[in-house]
Amino acid sequence: MPPFTPAVYAARLSRLRRALAREGAAVAFVTPSTTFTWLTGLALHRSERLTGLIVGRRGRPVLIGPAFEIDRLQETPVTRDLRLWREHEDPVALVAGACRDLGVRGDRVALEPTTEVRTAADLERALGRRPRDGRGVFLQLRPVKGDEEVDRMHRASRLARAAYDEVKKKLAPGVREAEIGVALRDAMARRRGAEPWSLVQFGPTSAIPHALGGARKLRRRDAVLLDFGCACDGYQSDLTRSFWFGADPPARYQEVRDMVVAAFHAGLAAVRPGVTAESVDAAARAVIEEAGYGPRFTHRTGHGLGMDIHEEPYIVRGNATRLVAGMVFTIEPGVYLPGEFGVRHENDVLVTAEGGRVL
Repeated sequence: MPPFTPAVYAARLSRLRRALAREGAAVAFVTPSTTFTWLTGLALHRSERLTGLIVGRRGRPVLIGPAFEIDRLQETPVTRDLRLWREHEDPVALVAGACRDLGVRGDRVALEPTTEVRTAADLERALGRRPRDGRGVFLQLRPVKGDEEVDRMHRASRLARAAYDEVKKKLAPGVREAEIGVALRDAMARRRGAEPWSLVQFGPTSAIPHALGGARKLRRRDAVLLDFGCACDGYQSDLTRSFWFGADPPARYQEVRDMVVAAFHAGLAAVRPGVTAESVDAAARAVIEEAGYGPRFTHRTGHGLGMDIHEEPYIVRGNATRLVAGMVFTIEPGVYLPGEFGVRHENDVLVTAEGGRVL
């Protein structure tokens, strides 16, 4: 993933330090993950060789990592304090030493929520106290996107839409779900090397929300559901389109499709800063419930989008998180009629001062 400017990473570290202070923690410990990449610019895979970033409320961050990875680790703009371990040495001792240098007890170390249990247990033994679950710290960091992040997500959404427009023309009787899936992924990958994914569902398979599909051949007068997206420079898109292949759709299909699209627009109209995530879910869901299809809308209305395909904020009943300009999430109402067809309509939506804007 191409890095951002040093100023962007400095602002992210400041955001993390403010979150530590609000949550009463002194140090954050982050192992390779999307949050690690967000903070350091380093896209590293997590492995049995411990790598981790230590960030205190003050002072420069410390990066722990294998000595043979020094060339990669030096690429981060966030610190020059690299503490490297060789294969016969204990990396956890380096982490504990860095925490002690900061005068921090183990129970004031906030772990990034995806930290492996093994790593947490090793740190507890080395520090003498159990580190805390850092969920409260880290959930404050990434939901609100900066302009530079929105630009990448906008490109990813446009790229996915262009691939869809291209591949839709290739639909023909007898083509298999798997073939269209490959064509969609290839069309996205050709455009600036995006990292693509797709779900292709024909006929009754479309009534299973996340069926993998594959073998079924397209027939005339089949429902089609395409769920697809890609990562563009490290940031995701996620779109779904549903339509009828062949002659005019049956009245029941057209009714459901029109209703689902109306539910999407009702959810979009509800988006503005200060409203709750669950209120967007309620607005979309009301359209489907009023039409008598409520039990067939079986999932939440949407999910946050960013470096991960699913992240905060989740657009679901019970989530009282208030929307803030800069948040990005999907709105994707759906109705699924087993044995018949399914319809889902999904776009990626940015919260702006004026309301929701489709990317």
